[in-house]
Amino acid sequence: MENPHEERQTLLLERIIKNVDLLNDALLELDRSVAEINTHNHEITIASELWEGYRRNVAFNLANMQEAQGQGQGQGQGQASTFNAS
Repeated sequence: MENPHEERQTLLLERIIKNVDLLNDALLELDRSVAEINTHNHEITIASELWEGYRRNVAFNLANMQEAQGQGQGQGQGQASTFNAS
């Protein structure tokens, strides 16, 4: 006569192994999907870094233009300002 507890444990272990295998497959698919998303997002990351560099350069140049115009007007040169800081 076989042990009923052993049969039950064997069935439970088979179910656990099957579920772990399914979980492993799902995690592999998730990993592939995340890698694909990261590949597609790489170009967006590059574009955003370029845009941020452009924004910093523009802010720096605008600040220098404002400073130069302020110094020029302070010396009484009377130059008309065409720069609008808004």
